[in-house]
Parts: sequence; structure tokens; C-alpha cells
Amino acid sequence: MELNRETIPQYLRERQTEIDFFDVDTELHAEEIGDGNLNFVYRVFDAARPEFSLVLKQAPPYIKILGPDYPLSPERLTYESRALEIYNRFTNETVPTHYYFDSDAAVIVMEDLRGYRLLRDDLIAGKVNQVIPEQIGRFMGIAHSKTYADNLDNSAVDKYRKDFANILMQSITADYVFTLPFTEHETNFYTDGLGVAVDQLKTDRQFLQEADELKRIFLSVQRGLTHGDLHTGSVMVSDKSAKVIDAEFVFYGPVGFDVGLFWANYLLSYYSHIDNAKVQSEIITAIIQTWETYTEEFKMDPSLKFRILQIIFHESVGFTGMEMLRRIVGAAHVKDIESIVDRQRKLRVETTILEFGRSLVKERHNIATVYELVELL
Repeated sequence: MELNRETIPQYLRERQTEIDFFDVDTELHAEEIGDGNLNFVYRVFDAARPEFSLVLKQAPPYIKILGPDYPLSPERLTYESRALEIYNRFTNETVPTHYYFDSDAAVIVMEDLRGYRLLRDDLIAGKVNQVIPEQIGRFMGIAHSKTYADNLDNSAVDKYRKDFANILMQSITADYVFTLPFTEHETNFYTDGLGVAVDQLKTDRQFLQEADELKRIFLSVQRGLTHGDLHTGSVMVSDKSAKVIDAEFVFYGPVGFDVGLFWANYLLSYYSHIDNAKVQSEIITAIIQTWETYTEEFKMDPSLKFRILQIIFHESVGFTGMEMLRRIVGAAHVKDIESIVDRQRKLRVETTILEFGRSLVKERHNIATVYELVELL
């Protein structure tokens, strides 16, 4: 059952008891919002009070942006719903409220973040609010430590592994982050003039070996609940708060992947502001703030905590490098870089990103602290 603007009001009315948001006799309107690649997202609102609204998200059995010829299991929303329930339990101030899930129709109903905007858009505009990295650091620190294998008994770990065995979405990430960008693949593209730097990347044996090792970690290590897609386009912000969205790629894995993606997208923004020292300085502060809050909120037996955080940190550094690289030479680029109009400036920025990202992957074991990380910039 694929919903649309006309059928959504009736769908919600039939589930009034379960959702209990609008009054029974409320006239409902629906409008499609967002430009996501995978799913349909609608805002549903009271016609008399448009500010009274919620969001309905449906996963079709295909990739939305490509159409029915490109099938993709709608089960991805089952995992997102489970993640939202866990996040609401542990860090409810940093995720949308979860109202309802329909596994048969692959539908989630959740809080409407009306008035929020994408973190990526703020960073592109040069607006670096230090409240946001603090809140995301707290979100990750709490969610990761509350679900971390070393903090749980075996039965709880087994349940997380079973409930978040999101194998299909995990394999898609593995291919498009760790493998395909560094091969001759039809989905890859990059700026004309970047060919020499790309060839150097693809023939660097040490880099390729480290990339394979990071892919192995990504696919095999099962330590904590990992959002799996925590970039600056998966965080919505106001001036005072941040909300994490889009957990379709969630899995039980190496939690440093979340830290790495978040850092990487801040760093991509850092390089896009290559001529703005003030914004770059603020982004460096944000990266440090994220990690300092993370380590404070990551609760664990003190005898284990330092060693575990060092493992997470080194993996985070490597994942940061991989994410930065694939956003330049792979299939999915970011607006921070693609919006640079001057071609020579864009080439200069992208060349620097390739050098920096590659160095992070190769030197991740030799970078001991977040301060050493930002000193490399």
C-alpha cells in the first residue's frame, strides 16, 4: 500500500486509537516534504491549525529517487523504527518523538521538526553553533555507551545484534564508502583536473590496505548501536537544539563510524571555507567539543574506559578519512563542496581534502588525541 497526499488523512483516521495525535473529526491535509533519495516523507497537519502537525515517512520497495526498477527492501524502516524507540528511551531530547510504526505498510509516524533546518545548510552559510556539536557528542556518548557490548550482559548484546542485523543497508554502505570509490566504477565522478590525485589514491597500496582493514572492522565488529549515516544532512537544528534523523542505516557495529562521519562532514565544510579563518577556527572548536562531550558522556568501568575510547578514537579517525574521500571521488558528493562555483578554487579544496583524508586513513594509529587530529589541518 503506497500512500499519497490524498490517502494519508484516511490512513491516519483509521489508526486514531494507536496514534492519538489529532482529534477524530479534524480535517487533515498532507504535503510532501524533503528531498531524500530513499523514502517518501509527508507533513500532515490540521487544516484549521497548520502548526499542529506530524511527519509520516514511508519506505517504498525501491529506491525512491531511481524508481521501481531499482528494488530495495522496505525493511529499512523497521530498523529505523527500532532505533528511534531506543534513542527516545536514552536520549529523547536529541531525536524526534516516535508515535507509531506500521511494519506492513513500512510507515513511521513521528514528530514534525517544524522550524528546524539541516545542519549542513547552517555550515554552508558559515553559521557554526557550538551548542550543536555538544548535543551530538552527548547523543553519541549516551547512545553508544548504553548499548555498548562491554556494558551489557550476553543476552542483551545478542538481542541488539539480532534486532539490528541490518545486513542489506550495511553492505550498501560498505560498498559505497570503502570499495567502489577507489575502483573504476560507473557511479563514481569527480571534478575535471582531479585525475592525477585520484590515480595516486587508487594506486597507494598502504592506503588500500588500510581501507580494506577499516571495511573489515565496519562489517565484522559488533560493539554498540551505530546510527550508520550520521552526517550533517542527518541532523536538524534550531538555534538551541539538534535532532538526529534518518536512521535507516542503523546497525550494531563499530560506534566510531558515527563519530567519523560526523567529523568528516564538519571537515568538508572546514575546507569549503578555505578563505574564512573565523569559520574554520569555529569548526575546529566544534570537532574538539564533539569528542570532549562524547568522552564525558560515554559511561564505562574506569578500568576499561580509556582503552575502549582509544579504540573508538583510532577507528573514528580512519572512518573520517574514508568518508571525506568518498565524498570527493565516489557516487555521493556534498553540497558544501559542490556549491563552490570557481573551478580552480574547487580543485584546490578537493585536492587538499584528498591529501588530508588519505593521511588520516594511513596514520590513524599514530594520531592519539583530538588535538593532534586538528593540528594536522
